[in-house]
Amino acid sequence: MNYFKYKEDASLEGRIAEIEIKKKRIYDLLDEMGMEALLLMKHPNFSWVTAGGKNFVANCFDNGAVAGLVTKTQCYAACNVIEEPRILEEEQLPELGFELFVYGWEENGVEEFVKRHVTSMEKVLSDTPCGSAAVDNGRISTLRYCLTENELGRYRYLGDSISRALEEYLPTIQPGMTELEIAGGISNALWKYNIEQVMHLVSADERSYRYRHGLPTNKKLEHNLIVSINGRYKGLITTVSRMIYFGKPDEAFTEQYRDCCEMECRTVAEAAVGVDELKLYQTLKQAYLDKGYPGMFEKHGQGGCQGYWPRDYMITPACHHKIQKNQAYCFNPVVDGTKSEDSFYVTEDGPVFITRPISYPKLEYNMNGIVMERPDLLVID
Repeated sequence: MNYFKYKEDASLEGRIAEIEIKKKRIYDLLDEMGMEALLLMKHPNFSWVTAGGKNFVANCFDNGAVAGLVTKTQCYAACNVIEEPRILEEEQLPELGFELFVYGWEENGVEEFVKRHVTSMEKVLSDTPCGSAAVDNGRISTLRYCLTENELGRYRYLGDSISRALEEYLPTIQPGMTELEIAGGISNALWKYNIEQVMHLVSADERSYRYRHGLPTNKKLEHNLIVSINGRYKGLITTVSRMIYFGKPDEAFTEQYRDCCEMECRTVAEAAVGVDELKLYQTLKQAYLDKGYPGMFEKHGQGGCQGYWPRDYMITPACHHKIQKNQAYCFNPVVDGTKSEDSFYVTEDGPVFITRPISYPKLEYNMNGIVMERPDLLVID
């Protein structure tokens, strides 16, 4: 696997070239749906269309403070006067080809702004309700699935940095620290790489057995710890989990952890361009049974497509599609107390991990001729 094939071009020229690729996808969708313009206000979609821009202030809201509008002749952005200086000086939207419209902070000026550039609001496709615009996030989200080479450059940076930061920090923790203290340390480790918090799950000891989504508490670490992180860089989000054990785990526990790693690799090895995602779902479901863990598959969502969301969708028998070139995924086999989870994207040559073991001890698996490295359980006596 060539982990350094892609490198982000963060220059204006590089971002403009990426935006041009995305504009072509937008035009095709507008033509197909008989629409005149696409309005994007949600964080993921704005970051996508601006090649890594940020439109949010508080990231707990789905919608950002800046709206993007793409017609067949021009790109626009709209914001209130509060956001104008940063948008001009730091986001550089005019230099990227987005004509800026500014309205008063006490106004709700987006709909009026959109009306200036279309014959009718009924001809606007939107990711958020706005007047009589048509809202169809299902169609809009498909625009993002096939990542551009420049996006892969950002993703590689994110994956390598979040893996490195987490694996550098975890060996410094000590028994007696609370899950909240550990979450704070992880956050500090990630911020220096410009990686934003999206989700921090920190589960110590019995909580790692009981909860699949262990939000951090004042529980003090004794022996076993599972950490699962979603981090965001320029809109793209990736997922990674790591485990650490203080003391000497019994052989059954270590074997159980490595079974999770093997089940993940068996699933990833089935990923190829054009393959129905249901095949991966079925492979992982069967792996649980083959390894002797009946009932565990049903206790947690097993994985799905990601990119600008932690999961664009979970793969199930009711929701599955054909894998596209450069589409990103994450699977997370869990057996009570143990978990394996790294993200990958699918190329014409097969899957490539976005996150991966860097300083952790490594396990190697050969599945269908594909060699994959997984992080081993980090044991500190």
